[in-house]
Amino acid sequence: MTSSFEAETIAPFLEIQSVKSPAVSPDGQWLAYLSNATGFSQLWVRPFAGGPARQVTAMPEPIGAFAFNPKGPGILFTMDCGGDERHQLWLLPDIEAQPVALTQAPGVVHIWGAWSPEGERIAYASNARSPYDMDIHVMNVTTREASTVFAGIGMREALAFFPDGNALLVRESLRSGNDQDMYRLEIASGELTPIMPHAGKARYLAARLFKDGSGGVAVCDQGRDFMAICRFAAEDGSVAPLVELSDRDIEAVALSPDQQRIAYVSNEDGWSRIGLCNRDGSDMRSFEGQPVGVITSVAFTPDGQSLVFPLEGAATPPGIWRLDLASGRFELTVASDTLGLDVVSFREPVVERFESFDGRLIPAFVYTPSSPAPAAGYPVLFIVHGGPEMQWKPDFRADVQFLVSQGVMVVAPNVRGSTGYGRAFHELDDREKRLDSVADLRAIRLAIGARADVDDSRIGVFGRSYGGFMVLSALTEDPKLWKLGVDFYGVGNFLTHLLATGPWGRQQRAAEYGEPSVMRDALERFSPINRIARMKAPLLIVHANRDPRVPMGQSEDVYSCLSGLGHDCEYLRIDHEGHGFARRENRLKAFSAFARFLEKHL
Repeated sequence: MTSSFEAETIAPFLEIQSVKSPAVSPDGQWLAYLSNATGFSQLWVRPFAGGPARQVTAMPEPIGAFAFNPKGPGILFTMDCGGDERHQLWLLPDIEAQPVALTQAPGVVHIWGAWSPEGERIAYASNARSPYDMDIHVMNVTTREASTVFAGIGMREALAFFPDGNALLVRESLRSGNDQDMYRLEIASGELTPIMPHAGKARYLAARLFKDGSGGVAVCDQGRDFMAICRFAAEDGSVAPLVELSDRDIEAVALSPDQQRIAYVSNEDGWSRIGLCNRDGSDMRSFEGQPVGVITSVAFTPDGQSLVFPLEGAATPPGIWRLDLASGRFELTVASDTLGLDVVSFREPVVERFESFDGRLIPAFVYTPSSPAPAAGYPVLFIVHGGPEMQWKPDFRADVQFLVSQGVMVVAPNVRGSTGYGRAFHELDDREKRLDSVADLRAIRLAIGARADVDDSRIGVFGRSYGGFMVLSALTEDPKLWKLGVDFYGVGNFLTHLLATGPWGRQQRAAEYGEPSVMRDALERFSPINRIARMKAPLLIVHANRDPRVPMGQSEDVYSCLSGLGHDCEYLRIDHEGHGFARRENRLKAFSAFARFLEKHL
């Protein structure tokens, strides 16, 4: 491409460290969070009132979820091996102690659930009985004695203990992750009672229970197109909306310690906005001066005076923030180490909408370099998100900021099937409509290529996971439109993918893509590997050897086919990683290859 493009300059961007997942101890003394300062995520704490941070775990693998014991100093955390998603449960008795393994079954998936109100038991799900099914268990953390309180088919998770400690709030996704049910599960008898019974599909992002046992609140789309906060009654299961926002989702919720206020996070075209209201939904309040970015969780401090949340923006590396509710003042409490990189030059995107084949307007985030366009126009890289039940948001992406620093325009579309725009939009690519999302990508590609500041001959496409499928589809459905493709752990063959993916998640994927016994012909048509000879653009493939979601065979089959055809294709295998790259050295390896490939071909 242009002579100014320097692949090796991507390294400093990838070295920017991250902090995430903040939690405050029940006594208000400690702020805990995950930091990858050592190369991958470990647990750190610092005094909440201020003071130096300290690393309290030095585990051989990245730490996943964690949660404070509500009645003591202990912290429960999860850890898998090499990204295989077969998480084990660990207990850190206190910040001075060594972690203790609560489960030691490396072939079993454990999904963290909740602490009991008295802090003596934990609830979790596992597939120990059957690789395909998640059962619910309760363990006494002192004696390590565990019992199975419910066994059944399909996917389920324990979300919380009810205040009396005798029952669990359980979310079931037996049909799909987009079609769920909620239950009260009696621990002693295993009896299930429906919570928020409904007709039609519903999705439940989060739920919080009232301490008085009267019910709780849930973030859901039950009976509506967008996610709202609804109150449910324990007595009769009745449901009433509390907070509904026009044409936008609510994505996170928290109850104040006295349970009289609700904090929430809404999604405004990808950007996050914090809101506050009374328990009955009245007196809704927003806050001026909120930093621009994406917020994935929110929590009250134990005194109820502040909110703590993680925030990152396109031009703002991840940080942990505090909002004082009385003054409305935002304070950055823990910042990522940018290692001297000039973040002032980072670019924010704008959202543009493009008309697709059926007249529908499809949103895309456009990141334009600060440098003037070359005479022939900017080269462009499209980045397609994974999922597909996800949304591209303006969070921090080191690869994006590197690209725009090198004079490359980045376009990140939210094609049909993306979340964040309502259930109807979300379902537009299901099953037989799979290639409609590829048609969206084609329409945006043609519109971007027609711009005066874009070089139509230098437009590539990059995606990870389902985004990798979109790359392969773009290159085989519209081979003349693309200069290159980069596929990170993408799906090339839906039939073999559904056979080899982690069995505990197979039903969720079949509900989205189609069941082979019913849709075999369509799945063969949608699988790019069956049209691989149509590909013209050079392709880079990167895949890790322990990926449980999209097994490595997907990429190896694509590479083998292209190699046999004499096609220009590079393949990089990453060891001891899963569905993504958690370790710094592996991110450097993968994205350095990415940068060199772009330097050569774009």
